[in-house]
Amino acid sequence: YAVVAAWERENADGTAVVIGEPAFPPRPRVSSLDPQRVKGLEFDLVVLLDPDGLGSDVTGAVDRYVAMTRATQRLVVLT
Repeated sequence: YAVVAAWERENADGTAVVIGEPAFPPRPRVSSLDPQRVKGLEFDLVVLLDPDGLGSDVTGAVDRYVAMTRATQRLVVLT
């Protein structure tokens, strides 16, 4: 994703995560995780893909909340 590549170029350190795209290849400072695995973690950049794909029930709402509150600096939501 271009947003991840741009972030890596602009930031010499820090961490990022892509949530909602299991096929995204992780990099040294960029993880690819699901909402359950990011719980309790923080990242400088969070890229959330297809938040509606997490479900419309309570579990989906909780997963969206968890995913969207992991960013310490920048949150990007792609639909």
